[in-house]
Amino acid sequence: MKFFLPIIAITAAVMAPISASAQNKNDNVTDQNSAPKFWEAKLPGGSYMVSLARISSISMSTYHVKGAVVHEVDIETMGAALTRFYAIEALGESNGSNVASNLISRAKDIGKEAGEKVGVDPDTTVHKEYPITTHAKTIEFRVIDKDDLSEIYKSVSKAWKENRGRRITIK
Repeated sequence: MKFFLPIIAITAAVMAPISASAQNKNDNVTDQNSAPKFWEAKLPGGSYMVSLARISSISMSTYHVKGAVVHEVDIETMGAALTRFYAIEALGESNGSNVASNLISRAKDIGKEAGEKVGVDPDTTVHKEYPITTHAKTIEFRVIDKDDLSEIYKSVSKAWKENRGRRITIK
């Protein structure tokens, strides 16, 4: 029996990181331990990896642009590029107005139909109007909603604070 106790302790130590991997309440998001010293994000629009030692700041903010509210997570590094993860919400989308909600829903349906014809998902594709929105040295990813951004922020801040690699996947 005394031989089994060390085996149980070793098994528990090995399994702890595995159980630390988390499936979030949002079925589209998986956040788990990753390669040491790196934070990784896999998204519909691409992939991103950064050394935790190169991160200089992270932020989460909300601001208004013409006709929309933008929710954004930014990762600034000691390199040349700024990384932005964002979700766009049309003004009036969350205020409960049936008229506004119906108009926004119809506009999204039209955008989705047009996107399907050219193989683009309008909910996760970064949209730029050159030269107005050209952001030199900016890496951009668009996600569907603010909940996805919250999960991204939690994941990168946890990795950075604990100096332990993490990987988040958003479907």
